[in-house]
Amino acid sequence: MFVQQQIDLGKGVLKGVSRSFYLTIRFLPRLMREPISLGYLLARASDTIADTEQVPAALRETCLAKFTPALNDKVVRAELIELISSSFVGYQTNEKERLLLERLDDVFHWYDTVREWAWKAIAVVLGHICTGQMNDIRHFAVNHHPCLSSAKELETYCYQVAGSVGEFWSEVGYQSAHRFSRLERAELDETGGEYGIGLQLVNILRDLPEDFANGRCYLPVSDPRDKELIMESAKEWRAKARMYIDSGITYAKSLRQWRARVATVLPALIARETLDLLDRASWDDLERGVKVDRATVKRCFRKALFY
Repeated sequence: MFVQQQIDLGKGVLKGVSRSFYLTIRFLPRLMREPISLGYLLARASDTIADTEQVPAALRETCLAKFTPALNDKVVRAELIELISSSFVGYQTNEKERLLLERLDDVFHWYDTVREWAWKAIAVVLGHICTGQMNDIRHFAVNHHPCLSSAKELETYCYQVAGSVGEFWSEVGYQSAHRFSRLERAELDETGGEYGIGLQLVNILRDLPEDFANGRCYLPVSDPRDKELIMESAKEWRAKARMYIDSGITYAKSLRQWRARVATVLPALIARETLDLLDRASWDDLERGVKVDRATVKRCFRKALFY
């Protein structure tokens, strides 16, 4: 019975909320696939909670504070599921994200079945992610700061919500295959962390107008109401993002398993294409939405096959 639930969560929920990342998950070596899929679903659920702005900031923060403890505390889990059901599900306009929150109890039950190393690794990365999401809510929604105050603050946030995933990826890889990488573990963790930071920076740089409209700017600028200043700062951060995405290429090339290399390098190749589009985009272009098309994703996938 539960095997069928896992299949349903994978095909019905994971595919719907993961978009192009689903290609990466499907191509992973078999032993990496389950913990990565489960970790992604849990992280995506916490992200949906954090982003449901119709819900008061204090309640969103409360739910995120319960999220990691709910992994191993059934009482906290029941409280969290009840809060999400009563206060969050009804606001979801994205059908797949609504389904994810409706099926969150099943996702937690899936977590109960994985091996000890996997649930420890997932708990660690979820702790980092939820901390970053709570800090984000506190900074913008509670304290009403219009932007982040420094480059360090931005990179810390990016590490918490995405860089930590690079380290999680390494842990899953080494637990699944002893000779996972040609790099020493410490170097691999550092490179994977940089890779995650780069991917999160690409998301931030792509979403500048949407965040601007919501009264927040993740880039540390002196006047977050000045679009020209934001765009000038974005040039510098695109250069940093490219540097971190290059770390992702280095990370992927170090992996010994072909399927792991392909799955790991694909987001980096897509991110490079996205940065190329962002380099040419005006503010109006960003408002209309900058996204690589399916043909480009397919081209990136074909290129990934030869890494």
